[in-house]
Amino acid sequence: MRRFGGLAALAALGALSVATYAGALSAAAWLGVGLLAAHPVVVAVLFVLYLAVAWLVSVRILPTKKALAVVLGFGLLFRVLMLPTPVYLSSDLFRYLWDGRVQLAGVHPYRYAPSAPELAHLRDGEIHPRINRPAARTIYPPAAQWLFALAAALAPGSVVGWRLLLLLFDSATVAMLVLLLRWLGMPPTAVILYAWSPLVVFEGVQAGHVEAAMIPLILLALLLRQTGSPVLAGVALGVAVLMKLYPAVLLPAWWRRDDWRFPVATAATVGLGYLPYVAALGAGALGFLPEYLASPEDHNIGLRALLTYPFGFTGEVGRGVAMAVLFAALAATLVIIGRRAGQDPPGLWRASTLAVGSYLLLVPTAMHPLYVVWVVPFLCVRPSPAWLWFSGAVTLSYVAYVVAPAPLPWWAWLLEYGPLYALLLASAARLARRAPGALALRPS
Repeated sequence: MRRFGGLAALAALGALSVATYAGALSAAAWLGVGLLAAHPVVVAVLFVLYLAVAWLVSVRILPTKKALAVVLGFGLLFRVLMLPTPVYLSSDLFRYLWDGRVQLAGVHPYRYAPSAPELAHLRDGEIHPRINRPAARTIYPPAAQWLFALAAALAPGSVVGWRLLLLLFDSATVAMLVLLLRWLGMPPTAVILYAWSPLVVFEGVQAGHVEAAMIPLILLALLLRQTGSPVLAGVALGVAVLMKLYPAVLLPAWWRRDDWRFPVATAATVGLGYLPYVAALGAGALGFLPEYLASPEDHNIGLRALLTYPFGFTGEVGRGVAMAVLFAALAATLVIIGRRAGQDPPGLWRASTLAVGSYLLLVPTAMHPLYVVWVVPFLCVRPSPAWLWFSGAVTLSYVAYVVAPAPLPWWAWLLEYGPLYALLLASAARLARRAPGALALRPS
């Protein structure tokens, strides 16, 4: 009886979440603010429901098949509700549609910025005016460009078409997580931490970020790595790197020092992916990336803020020194993770969670919510209160755009990062007491 009571509670929380997603647009009008200003409030409500359902799944024994059907059904419904909604969280989606259009016109995607006179014949009144940084060339790597071209061929200039394509990839992520959880002997209902995550729903199908297509490639690579297929795993990880670059931090975590096939396959895939673009444009194939790294955004920065602002190091020199220190710390941390990680499936998941968490913690560039999405699938296997909190709290970074051109208010930064750091330190202290020397082998 208690099993079915838990199932009813699960369905009730799903129904409340549906009502909140469906009422997101009305919430803005009721609050008398714009959609972006209302977004943190909507996510806060959804996040409370999300934490409640995460607790329910962790403490109640639920009938597996029925509970999984409820989890998957509501997860899909949340995303379907986002398909017709207006684009208001990010303009990145319009760059994707533009890049796809440029490629179908036979133009090299890295050659011209959208405002270049050579592309005047491709401009319209819907997509081009909404592109961010129209005077800059695209920053997105080759595999992302292939996806943009595919979307342009299937549904030219269609926001809903792009969202449907991402929904397919997102569904593949959910399916692979269920498969991996069963393979690891864990309850498949743990997929709810991804399927019902407000961050994943909004930054994926709603905002249309390409991370939704990157994540299933990472999980495929991890599955192949665990099942003894290092070459195929390297190819899958290489394509993920060609989608958004930063999955490269997983390479040292998954690399066995006595087997070079995996890193060679990864590097070869990335090299071959870039080869035709480099052959045509040389270093120009990097697009806007060098300019972006040379002058990074200061939006919602984490540890770099603690290393600079309290000491008045807000100039270019202070920023440069802090970035160098944090990049060096990240590199050293990834090396340590790679050297100490176990090669069994639990060891690989621990190393993966640590690598992604270390990247999010130490990377000194802007921390937009979309960059946090890829830690969520790892939480299904290696739950972390710290990163679970941050997956909801990072939405507060949108407050900076509501009060623009002002920076992110201090209270929003503290609500985001204060509990994150406190929970990470508490976790580290707990692990140190239980097993001294095990910190590099355990998730945060």
